[in-house]
Amino acid sequence: MTVVSTREEELTADELREQVRASLLAFVDFLYAVVFGLVLAGTYERIILSEELSVLNRAGNTILVLGVFYFLTWDWIHGRLLTLKNPYTGYRRFFVEVVIAFCGYGAALGAVRGRISFMIGIILILMLGAYWARRTSREYPESPDIWELWIIQRYQARHAVLVSIVTIAWYYVFGSTITFVESISFVAFGWVFVLVYEVIVERTSGIERGPGVPFISRRQLKAVKSFINKHLKPN
Repeated sequence: MTVVSTREEELTADELREQVRASLLAFVDFLYAVVFGLVLAGTYERIILSEELSVLNRAGNTILVLGVFYFLTWDWIHGRLLTLKNPYTGYRRFFVEVVIAFCGYGAALGAVRGRISFMIGIILILMLGAYWARRTSREYPESPDIWELWIIQRYQARHAVLVSIVTIAWYYVFGSTITFVESISFVAFGWVFVLVYEVIVERTSGIERGPGVPFISRRQLKAVKSFINKHLKPN
């Protein structure tokens, strides 16, 4: 009788743990939904329906917002996939994700206004994402995702430093306002960032592999990987 009672208590504890994890994930997802909703509303109010901006400025700001929006979505989806496979063991990663969502809103708001300040949010997301990956790898040292977590730590940390230098130099040379051509440049840089990341990390098939790279099919991405492995990697 005692053994049965202990077993029931263990099952109840496991079920409670899963419910807590599900609630934390639901809160983060809801927070991102609010952020995305505010971004869309701000895009229509401040850009598309604005009577103060020229057509070229509207186009540039819209392209920049779309680029930032995709990056936030891409980052959130891959973070969620990693969390589902490596669940929370405490609250630290949860609060990091909450702060990342807050920084994401700041980045999107800066993009809506067409200001270089949006890069501050991107830098913080990269740094916090690297820290999040480090915590995950420590909690799950035998995780099958350990290679991707290692890549996130190195890749995002180095790009955070690079982007910080570029942002400071850009501000002192060009100022805070972003033009149409500059918007294209920032979006192109972000596209290359995602492309290189997807080339480095091995993906599974199916919806769990994530959204991938804009304008590049899985077949084309595989061809790029094959070319790099054949011609660019050292023997």
